[in-house]
Amino acid sequence: MLPVTLVVLSLLFLLSFVIFDTDLLAPPTAVALVFLFGCFCTYYNEERWGLEFSPKSTGLIAAGIIATMVGGIIGVCLSRYPNLGKYSFSHEVVAPKEIIIHPFKTYLIIAFQLLALFLVFRHVQKVSGASGLLDSIGKYRLLSTDSSRDVNDPALKMSILTRNLAQASKMIGVVYAYIVGNNLIASKKKISLFWVPVILYSLTTFIQGDRSNMIRLWVVVLIVAYTIHKRAVGWRKNKSTRRMIRRMAISLVGLAALFSGIREFVGRTSDKDPLYYVTFYAGSPIAILDQLWTSPIVKPEVFGQRTFYYLNQSLTVLIGWPGNYNFYYDYMYSPTGVSIGNAPTAFRPAYVEFGFWGFFVLMALFGAFYTVLYCKSRKPCGDNPIDFRLLMYAYIAYVFLMYFYSTFFDFLSHLYIKYMVELLLIRWFLVGKKFKPNIRLFSRKTESVL
Repeated sequence: MLPVTLVVLSLLFLLSFVIFDTDLLAPPTAVALVFLFGCFCTYYNEERWGLEFSPKSTGLIAAGIIATMVGGIIGVCLSRYPNLGKYSFSHEVVAPKEIIIHPFKTYLIIAFQLLALFLVFRHVQKVSGASGLLDSIGKYRLLSTDSSRDVNDPALKMSILTRNLAQASKMIGVVYAYIVGNNLIASKKKISLFWVPVILYSLTTFIQGDRSNMIRLWVVVLIVAYTIHKRAVGWRKNKSTRRMIRRMAISLVGLAALFSGIREFVGRTSDKDPLYYVTFYAGSPIAILDQLWTSPIVKPEVFGQRTFYYLNQSLTVLIGWPGNYNFYYDYMYSPTGVSIGNAPTAFRPAYVEFGFWGFFVLMALFGAFYTVLYCKSRKPCGDNPIDFRLLMYAYIAYVFLMYFYSTFFDFLSHLYIKYMVELLLIRWFLVGKKFKPNIRLFSRKTESVL
């Protein structure tokens, strides 16, 4: 059944590519592409895992992609407010400008991040009880991901100071990832001081046994570089865009190699060869989704338990909502007993918790939301060299690009407001001048389309 699934998803990808302005990174097209990639990885391991892929899984994945496309079409129309019936994209061409930051400010940022890195490492050492770097990371990861432990165990909690410094370091990394992506196009600079804050935050997450934020920063660089490039050369297909896509593909291969290569560093030992290791992570969520049909559906104890995990955590903090539980499922196994992980794509939780039509409507709503942001980010906003609307979109894009893996709707959280304020403050510190956020999604003026 997986070959049929690959054909179906390929057709949906091509359909979405045509509908959404032949833009490879338009949210519905990107969702189809990442699921296609995930299914290729599942197909690569199908015999090893002993899978008999169900037509129901193919139908559910196709339905989720179609729902995102439906929402995307609505999102394009909404982005043209008040002309809601006008289905069109902004094709404005704007010359890129290099973002220049005074070196002293970057050195201050680096010193701040080094302090955050030191405090996080002290916390990891304290919790793990180990002295060596790799031992500390490995033991800390096992303790922090142990599903039998209370997620609010005080022994695992960072101090308020350490937690906030680490969070600020993350936002700094996001802003500098934007600057790197912009300058890769505007000034062709591949190596600069601006990479250091990105690397420092990556190290801060590595020592906690986490590689997801490394992927998030890569997504920010990717989205910003791609958008700035398309603004400069035009949004239609051309030779320079094809070169850009090839470079994106090469960077993805490099990211996959890094993801596999640093597994020892972040406390994940494995005897899997690099290709299997990468295809395991990318393909196992599809396999877990397929196991949905082999056992009775267990309804969640909390409304939207997995789908709205971050929202439930916020409600727990704000009003005592019963949301103290782990993000991931227990580890699952294939029909032949092979461990296939604990991440079930973004589609399985939504289907289990809200039924088919609830799942379809939810994916459509999210598709509309992402596409409104996408359409608005295509056009420059304001005079600030760091376009906040594009920055916000690049930060959120990680969520739908990881649909094939799990639900990362972290923007549905009271903390997200704090994150956006931090991004604005960091932007103001670095480039000063215009502090206006310019993030209004709907304009009362009708934008011209070239």
